[in-house]
Amino acid sequence: MKKINPDQIKNWLLDKKVYVVAVVLAAGAFFYWQQKPQPADNSALLSQTKLQSSSQSAASRQTGASSASSAASGKVVCDISGAVKEEGVYTLKSGSRLQDLIDAAGGLTSRAQIKAINRSLLLQDQDKVYIPYKGEKTAAAPTAGMASNAAASSSSSSSSPAASSAAGKVNLNTATAADLQKLNGIGERKAEQIIAYREQKGGFKSIDELKEVSGIGDKTFDALKDQITV
Repeated sequence: MKKINPDQIKNWLLDKKVYVVAVVLAAGAFFYWQQKPQPADNSALLSQTKLQSSSQSAASRQTGASSASSAASGKVVCDISGAVKEEGVYTLKSGSRLQDLIDAAGGLTSRAQIKAINRSLLLQDQDKVYIPYKGEKTAAAPTAGMASNAAASSSSSSSSPAASSAAGKVNLNTATAADLQKLNGIGERKAEQIIAYREQKGGFKSIDELKEVSGIGDKTFDALKDQITV
Protein backbone atom coordinates (compact mmCIF):
# COMPACT_ATOMS: atom_id res chain seq x y z
CA MET A 1 0.00 0.00 0.00
CA LYS A 2 1.33 3.43 -1.08
CA LYS A 3 2.09 5.80 1.74
CA ILE A 4 0.22 9.18 1.60
CA ASN A 5 2.39 12.22 2.00
CA PRO A 6 0.81 14.79 4.40
CA ASP A 7 2.19 17.66 2.33
CA GLN A 8 0.36 16.40 -0.73
CA ILE A 9 -2.92 16.33 1.20
CA LYS A 10 -2.30 19.86 2.44
CA ASN A 11 -1.57 21.15 -1.05
CA TRP A 12 -4.66 19.38 -2.44
CA LEU A 13 -6.96 20.97 0.17
CA LEU A 14 -5.40 24.38 -0.41
CA ASP A 15 -6.11 24.12 -4.14
CA LYS A 16 -9.73 23.15 -3.45
CA LYS A 17 -10.15 26.18 -1.14
CA VAL A 18 -8.94 28.48 -3.88
CA TYR A 19 -11.52 27.06 -6.29
CA VAL A 20 -14.32 27.34 -3.72
CA VAL A 21 -13.45 30.94 -2.86
CA ALA A 22 -13.34 31.83 -6.55
CA VAL A 23 -16.75 30.26 -7.13
CA VAL A 24 -18.24 32.09 -4.11
CA LEU A 25 -16.81 35.40 -5.23
CA ALA A 26 -18.11 34.90 -8.75
CA ALA A 27 -21.58 34.01 -7.50
CA GLY A 28 -21.60 37.02 -5.17
CA ALA A 29 -20.55 39.34 -7.96
CA PHE A 30 -23.33 37.95 -10.22
CA PHE A 31 -26.07 38.48 -7.63
CA TYR A 32 -24.75 41.94 -6.76
CA TRP A 33 -24.92 42.98 -10.42
CA GLN A 34 -28.45 41.65 -10.76
CA GLN A 35 -29.65 43.59 -7.72
CA LYS A 36 -27.92 46.87 -8.66
CA PRO A 37 -30.42 49.56 -9.90
CA GLN A 38 -30.10 50.06 -13.63
CA PRO A 39 -30.26 53.57 -15.16
CA ALA A 40 -33.77 54.35 -16.44
CA ASP A 41 -34.31 54.15 -20.17
CA ASN A 42 -35.59 57.58 -21.07
CA SER A 43 -35.63 57.00 -24.78
CA ALA A 44 -39.36 56.13 -24.87
CA LEU A 45 -40.27 59.14 -22.72
CA LEU A 46 -38.11 61.40 -24.84
CA SER A 47 -39.76 60.13 -28.02
CA GLN A 48 -43.23 60.66 -26.54
CA THR A 49 -42.31 64.21 -25.47
CA LYS A 50 -41.02 65.00 -28.94
CA LEU A 51 -44.21 63.57 -30.46
CA GLN A 52 -46.44 65.69 -28.20
CA SER A 53 -44.39 68.79 -28.95
CA SER A 54 -44.64 68.13 -32.67
CA SER A 55 -48.41 67.62 -32.42
CA GLN A 56 -48.87 70.88 -30.51
CA SER A 57 -46.75 72.76 -33.03
CA ALA A 58 -48.77 71.29 -35.88
CA ALA A 59 -52.05 72.24 -34.18
CA SER A 60 -50.77 75.78 -33.62
CA ARG A 61 -49.74 76.08 -37.25
CA GLN A 62 -53.13 74.75 -38.35
CA THR A 63 -54.99 77.27 -36.16
CA GLY A 64 -52.92 80.12 -37.51
CA ALA A 65 -53.46 78.94 -41.06
CA SER A 66 -57.21 78.71 -40.44
CA SER A 67 -57.33 82.29 -39.16
CA ALA A 68 -55.30 83.53 -42.08
CA SER A 69 -57.55 81.59 -44.47
CA SER A 70 -60.65 83.16 -42.91
CA ALA A 71 -59.16 86.64 -43.24
CA ALA A 72 -58.25 85.98 -46.84
CA SER A 73 -61.47 84.19 -47.74
CA GLY A 74 -62.73 87.15 -49.70
CA LYS A 75 -65.92 87.43 -47.64
CA VAL A 76 -67.42 89.85 -45.11
CA VAL A 77 -70.03 89.08 -42.47
CA CYS A 78 -72.36 91.98 -41.55
CA ASP A 79 -75.38 92.53 -39.31
CA ILE A 80 -78.30 94.63 -40.57
CA SER A 81 -81.44 95.73 -38.71
CA GLY A 82 -84.06 98.44 -38.78
CA ALA A 83 -86.23 99.27 -41.80
CA VAL A 84 -85.39 96.21 -43.86
CA LYS A 85 -87.66 93.28 -44.62
CA GLU A 86 -85.45 90.59 -43.11
CA GLU A 87 -83.12 91.67 -40.31
CA GLY A 88 -80.18 89.38 -39.71
CA VAL A 89 -76.53 88.50 -40.27
CA TYR A 90 -75.41 88.00 -43.87
CA THR A 91 -72.22 86.80 -45.55
CA LEU A 92 -71.24 88.73 -48.66
CA LYS A 93 -68.22 88.81 -50.90
CA SER A 94 -65.44 91.22 -50.06
CA GLY A 95 -65.92 94.61 -51.69
CA SER A 96 -69.71 94.55 -51.28
CA ARG A 97 -71.59 97.81 -50.76
CA LEU A 98 -74.42 98.65 -48.40
CA GLN A 99 -76.88 98.19 -51.26
CA ASP A 100 -75.74 94.55 -51.58
CA LEU A 101 -76.45 94.00 -47.89
CA ILE A 102 -79.87 95.64 -48.21
CA ASP A 103 -80.67 93.37 -51.17
CA ALA A 104 -79.62 90.32 -49.15
CA ALA A 105 -82.00 91.44 -46.38
CA GLY A 106 -84.94 91.49 -48.81
CA GLY A 107 -84.80 95.21 -49.51
CA LEU A 108 -86.01 98.26 -47.62
CA THR A 109 -89.48 98.60 -46.15
CA SER A 110 -91.80 101.38 -47.26
CA ARG A 111 -90.97 103.27 -44.07
CA ALA A 112 -87.21 103.35 -44.55
CA GLN A 113 -85.58 106.77 -44.39
CA ILE A 114 -83.67 106.44 -47.65
CA LYS A 115 -82.15 109.94 -47.58
CA ALA A 116 -80.39 109.12 -44.34
CA ILE A 117 -78.31 106.24 -45.71
CA ASN A 118 -75.37 105.96 -48.06
CA ARG A 119 -76.06 102.90 -50.16
CA SER A 120 -72.66 103.08 -51.83
CA LEU A 121 -70.89 102.52 -48.50
CA LEU A 122 -68.10 99.93 -48.72
CA LEU A 123 -68.74 97.22 -46.13
CA GLN A 124 -66.13 95.87 -43.74
CA ASP A 125 -66.17 92.54 -41.94
CA GLN A 126 -68.26 92.63 -38.72
CA ASP A 127 -70.04 95.88 -39.67
CA LYS A 128 -73.35 96.47 -37.87
CA VAL A 129 -75.77 98.51 -39.97
CA TYR A 130 -79.02 100.10 -38.83
CA ILE A 131 -81.50 101.48 -41.38
CA PRO A 132 -83.58 104.24 -39.77
CA TYR A 133 -87.33 104.60 -40.13
CA LYS A 134 -89.01 107.73 -41.43
CA GLY A 135 -89.37 110.24 -38.64
CA GLU A 136 -86.28 109.16 -36.76
CA LYS A 137 -83.72 111.82 -35.99
CA THR A 138 -80.48 111.10 -37.83
CA ALA A 139 -77.17 112.79 -38.46
CA ALA A 140 -77.26 115.57 -41.02
CA ALA A 141 -74.63 114.02 -43.24
CA PRO A 142 -74.36 110.28 -42.63
CA THR A 143 -71.13 108.74 -43.85
CA ALA A 144 -71.55 105.15 -42.77
CA GLY A 145 -74.97 104.17 -44.00
CA MET A 146 -76.26 104.69 -40.48
CA ALA A 147 -73.98 101.89 -39.34
CA SER A 148 -72.98 101.84 -35.70
CA ASN A 149 -72.90 105.42 -34.33
CA ALA A 150 -74.55 107.23 -37.28
CA ALA A 151 -78.12 106.06 -36.77
CA ALA A 152 -78.98 104.53 -33.50
CA SER A 153 -76.99 101.44 -32.93
CA SER A 154 -73.42 100.45 -32.32
CA SER A 155 -71.50 97.21 -32.10
CA SER A 156 -72.21 97.10 -28.37
CA SER A 157 -75.94 97.94 -28.55
CA SER A 158 -78.80 97.09 -30.88
CA SER A 159 -81.18 99.67 -29.39
CA SER A 160 -82.25 102.83 -31.22
CA PRO A 161 -81.80 106.13 -29.31
CA ALA A 162 -84.35 107.73 -31.64
CA ALA A 163 -86.93 105.20 -30.48
CA SER A 164 -87.24 106.89 -27.09
CA SER A 165 -88.92 110.22 -26.55
CA ALA A 166 -87.68 112.98 -24.26
CA ALA A 167 -89.89 111.56 -21.54
CA GLY A 168 -88.18 108.21 -21.83
CA LYS A 169 -91.08 106.52 -23.62
CA VAL A 170 -90.61 104.04 -26.46
CA ASN A 171 -91.94 105.19 -29.82
CA LEU A 172 -93.90 102.33 -31.38
CA ASN A 173 -93.21 103.67 -34.87
CA THR A 174 -89.43 103.82 -34.58
CA ALA A 175 -88.53 101.24 -31.95
CA THR A 176 -86.33 98.30 -32.78
CA ALA A 177 -87.03 94.80 -31.49
CA ALA A 178 -84.49 95.43 -28.72
CA ASP A 179 -86.30 98.63 -27.71
CA LEU A 180 -89.67 96.89 -27.59
CA GLN A 181 -88.34 94.09 -25.41
CA LYS A 182 -87.62 96.66 -22.71
CA LEU A 183 -91.37 97.14 -22.27
CA ASN A 184 -93.30 95.28 -19.58
CA GLY A 185 -94.57 91.94 -20.84
CA ILE A 186 -92.91 92.15 -24.27
CA GLY A 187 -90.58 89.35 -25.28
CA GLU A 188 -88.77 88.61 -28.51
CA ARG A 189 -91.79 87.04 -30.23
CA LYS A 190 -94.20 89.86 -29.34
CA ALA A 191 -91.63 92.44 -30.38
CA GLU A 192 -91.43 90.81 -33.81
CA GLN A 193 -95.23 90.77 -34.06
CA ILE A 194 -95.40 94.49 -33.21
CA ILE A 195 -92.84 95.33 -35.91
CA ALA A 196 -94.64 93.14 -38.44
CA TYR A 197 -97.95 94.88 -37.70
CA ARG A 198 -96.28 98.29 -37.92
CA GLU A 199 -94.82 97.53 -41.33
CA GLN A 200 -98.07 96.05 -42.59
CA LYS A 201 -100.20 99.02 -41.45
CA GLY A 202 -97.66 101.73 -42.16
CA GLY A 203 -97.23 102.64 -38.51
CA PHE A 204 -99.33 103.14 -35.40
CA LYS A 205 -101.83 106.01 -35.30
CA SER A 206 -102.23 105.81 -31.51
CA ILE A 207 -100.93 103.71 -28.66
CA ASP A 208 -104.36 102.06 -28.32
CA GLU A 209 -103.80 100.46 -31.71
CA LEU A 210 -101.17 98.27 -30.06
CA LYS A 211 -104.02 96.10 -28.78
CA GLU A 212 -104.69 95.11 -32.40
CA VAL A 213 -101.42 93.16 -32.40
CA SER A 214 -101.87 89.45 -31.78
CA GLY A 215 -101.02 88.55 -28.20
CA ILE A 216 -101.40 92.07 -26.80
CA GLY A 217 -104.47 92.05 -24.57
CA ASP A 218 -105.88 94.62 -22.16
CA LYS A 219 -103.78 93.30 -19.28
CA THR A 220 -100.51 93.55 -21.22
CA PHE A 221 -101.48 96.94 -22.65
CA ASP A 222 -102.31 98.38 -19.22
CA ALA A 223 -98.91 97.24 -17.93
CA LEU A 224 -96.98 99.11 -20.62
CA LYS A 225 -99.19 101.97 -21.85
CA ASP A 226 -97.31 104.50 -19.74
CA GLN A 227 -94.05 103.43 -21.37
CA ILE A 228 -95.01 103.99 -25.03
CA THR A 229 -95.83 106.78 -27.45
CA VAL A 230 -96.29 107.31 -31.21
